[in-house]
Amino acid sequence: MNANTAVPPASDTIISSSALDLLSEPVQRDSIGNTDQFLHLGYGVIGRTVSTKNEPNTSSTFRFWTADRSKTRPAQGGDGGPPPEGSLEIGNIVAARSDDGTDVTFGTITEMRSYSDVDSFIADYLSHNFGDARTEIPTEVAEVVVVTCTVMRNVSGKTRPLGRSHAFFPSALGIQFAFGIVDASGKSVYSGAPIPLGVFQNGDGTVAPVDVDEDFLIGPEGAHLNVSGISGLASKTSATEFILKSLLTHTRKRVAVVMVNVKSKDLLYVDQPNPQLSAHEWSLNAYKALGIPVDPFTTARFFAPADPHDPKGHQSQRVLPTERFTWDLSQITNSIPTLFERTDWDDKMEGLWLRIREEIEHGGLHTYARMLAWLHQQIDQALQNNNQWPLGHHIGTWHKMRARLQRFPQSFSGLIQTAGQGQDIPWTELNTGDVFVIDIEMLNDAGKRLVFGRAISKIAKLLSGQQIPVDTVIVFVDELNKFAPSRGESSPLKDRLVNITARGRSIGLVLFGAEQFASSVERDVVENSSTYLFGRTQTNELRSPNYAALSDEIKTKLTTLAQGQLLANHAKFPQPIFLRFPFPPCLPGDKFTRGK
Repeated sequence: MNANTAVPPASDTIISSSALDLLSEPVQRDSIGNTDQFLHLGYGVIGRTVSTKNEPNTSSTFRFWTADRSKTRPAQGGDGGPPPEGSLEIGNIVAARSDDGTDVTFGTITEMRSYSDVDSFIADYLSHNFGDARTEIPTEVAEVVVVTCTVMRNVSGKTRPLGRSHAFFPSALGIQFAFGIVDASGKSVYSGAPIPLGVFQNGDGTVAPVDVDEDFLIGPEGAHLNVSGISGLASKTSATEFILKSLLTHTRKRVAVVMVNVKSKDLLYVDQPNPQLSAHEWSLNAYKALGIPVDPFTTARFFAPADPHDPKGHQSQRVLPTERFTWDLSQITNSIPTLFERTDWDDKMEGLWLRIREEIEHGGLHTYARMLAWLHQQIDQALQNNNQWPLGHHIGTWHKMRARLQRFPQSFSGLIQTAGQGQDIPWTELNTGDVFVIDIEMLNDAGKRLVFGRAISKIAKLLSGQQIPVDTVIVFVDELNKFAPSRGESSPLKDRLVNITARGRSIGLVLFGAEQFASSVERDVVENSSTYLFGRTQTNELRSPNYAALSDEIKTKLTTLAQGQLLANHAKFPQPIFLRFPFPPCLPGDKFTRGK
């Protein structure tokens, strides 16, 4: 209710103006009255906003022409020395202060155009001695650069077109205020802990940390992280490792992490220090400034499928201590239907499987080998008695079921133990701050889907039943497109991942996924993520709907990003932001050398 709300009339009551004032929300006039704190005044004015007949400013965009620095650059910087030089470019943040000094509007540069008074290309060609590019024309050509900015927010909090204003680079406080990270006093406005993703560097050299709201990164308000970009150039794994280290350092929640290694040695040595970090001064300074220790995930535990040819071995390229896992029939019963190809699994096969499962649950079949023996027995008895429908199911279905179940121990080599007791990953030992690394790189695609899907199901069950002492388990997996592809039919694992990204935060299950192309992942999985990171991206990929909200200039910049740079978008950011992150704290797997 505010001052404009209709009040029921009362014959004996008079509402005074002071009483009406009590119904109005207070305005933070102190923050509006002092706008210098949001600006880098030492750099000087960088331009003047203008709204023309053909290109008017709106509540969502504004434009300004860039100033002649020889005329607007102060004689001295704010610290008594010359102001820093810099340059405007796509992705920079600009602060436009109104001429009366009472409001500042922040915008991110999404387009830059250069105008001149030359009528046409042919006119300029002729003026240069009919195409002699070395010729200097006697008259000076008037040129101006016009910058288009997308509005992020303003100090007054009002939605309206920008009027006549001076354009400045913002201060570090202004940058963080523009992204809704802090209020006018510099205090965090997040409901959860601020989690640093990296730093933003503006065109004038001003650097500001970029934090995201923990409650929107890992729940309960929002959750999930998605990282995409060209393999080897986008630094997807490095960025995620840094963010996980940042999160485990600053979180106020009880968090554990499960990393799934799906290719090469990427995550196999996250317990080892990264020499690139210790030798890189900027990265060390970034860790110090962001309050993050530089040590790796020293307490990480590593797990890999058992080696079927070595009773003590495992299927992993890691040469340091690794625990093995393998599953007996009781541990894998619920997952067996997911092992079948979709063309093999129909109503007949499902009906027979339910009958076999009933036999397992009644305790008659204790091992995988015993289950196969029981199938042989049923088929042999049916053939001896010329019975085409043993236990109510056609003999052809029995043959098909037996053939598939016989093949699975070889197809999922090392995962299915036919005799004896299995040894599962000790999920109930997962505790706050723990990191489990599950190596599935040496398995075929079907085996990878089995392990990943079973891990997701097991973690979800433990969280739902509050059987582990954590609030949140983050599951990080690369090549997410292999598990939730955008094309093709649905699958149990794909459906499960969609459900996790839609509702997983309610139980504390969070997905951090990475892939080369966001368009290759099921749309619901990507769009349900509250935080996106885009690394260097190919032009063809940028034509997909995933990037429709980005301007052409932002897309162009994405094709040239250097390693260590990302475009970040978070649920609470008004606009995406280009940021830089330091080297990860742990050793890249392919850099490991025994003895070092």
